[in-house]
Amino acid sequence: MNSRSTHLTEYAIKEIISEKFASWKSVSPSNISITRLTGLTNITYKAQAMIDTTPQTILFREFGNAEGFVDSQQERIIFKTISDMDLGPQELECGNSWRMEEFVKDGVHPNNQKMAEANFQFKSMGVLQKFHQMEIPIPNNGSSSIINKTLSGEMKANVIKKIEKRELYTDVELKQLECMENFINNEEEFSYLNKMTRKENNEELKFCHNDLNQLNIFNTSNKDKEIIFIDYEYCSYNYPSYDIANFLNESAINYQYEEAPYYILVDDNFNTAPIQAHFLALSYILNKECTQIEIEQIQKLINEKTNKNKDELKTFIELVKQILEQRLSQQEIVELFHAISYLKRRIRRQQILSNLNWIWWSILLAHEKNSLNFEYIDYGFLRFKMLEKLLELEKARKNTQ
Repeated sequence: MNSRSTHLTEYAIKEIISEKFASWKSVSPSNISITRLTGLTNITYKAQAMIDTTPQTILFREFGNAEGFVDSQQERIIFKTISDMDLGPQELECGNSWRMEEFVKDGVHPNNQKMAEANFQFKSMGVLQKFHQMEIPIPNNGSSSIINKTLSGEMKANVIKKIEKRELYTDVELKQLECMENFINNEEEFSYLNKMTRKENNEELKFCHNDLNQLNIFNTSNKDKEIIFIDYEYCSYNYPSYDIANFLNESAINYQYEEAPYYILVDDNFNTAPIQAHFLALSYILNKECTQIEIEQIQKLINEKTNKNKDELKTFIELVKQILEQRLSQQEIVELFHAISYLKRRIRRQQILSNLNWIWWSILLAHEKNSLNFEYIDYGFLRFKMLEKLLELEKARKNTQ
């Protein structure tokens, strides 16, 4: 694995902060703590003055290398816009290769149990619904650039070219790449993916995050900002179903695992994904269509077991319908649940494409000069095994329809 040799030293970080904040110039280097945080694209640090000063704690982000996946200039526009709208962390200062951000003091990354909890999912879909309503001044050409790129012949060609550099890889990596390469060269599978993507495509493009893993979400004690989405490198105009699908995929991967390779698939979350897809679709639509009073009533119904099996979810849906009957006609409720069923199907299909996108990401970033110390190929293989299982389930649904 190549190490990243061009990252800033702690001394350089302290110098940059002191240059931008006069209050830090008088702070002795021995009274400044620099702690490396987690991150798969950027390198992030918590910079903290051990004496009273303003700001006392800063998130320092050194932009990483994800060429072909991240538009750095666009990401800066997005972050500044969201910061100005007070919908995310505040931007403090920004340079060509780094940014200083507000440190979310009481923010905790949700663990996988939390990511799969009905209450957390329902609230997250409410936040995502608002996120999707933002108008951000970046290109929107009427189609999903991330899906177009994921399914493009150019992307496949670039990935195959990278795989052919076999001298880069270990024997274990070569075996993993062989499995993925067989899939990449299967034109029948890619034809299926293209047809699947076009099927029932009636969604409107919205501003999407596209990378809602547990490290990009904060749970806080602030009721006005109980759930905060951070890290906007992969944001673009896309289909809401893709954003929800990626959230669902990521809820099954533990990025806070304490042993190498420091991530692991959480089988319980992955195996219950079909039920969770239905619940997430339900939550997203209800947060959009219901009144605040109805949302509060629905939240009272939710408990940890709401989305664990079909019977529990069916019972929950019937109770939700009883709440909606106080305001909506039967026909309106039928139409609402048709929309939920449609979104559920779209989420399940977009789960496959989300995994494919991260497979490409893993292969293209592996063993690059400025990539992080991360097991990219092994991670890509994990996403590939997820894709295989989800594709199998999707084909099985098609055969029973």
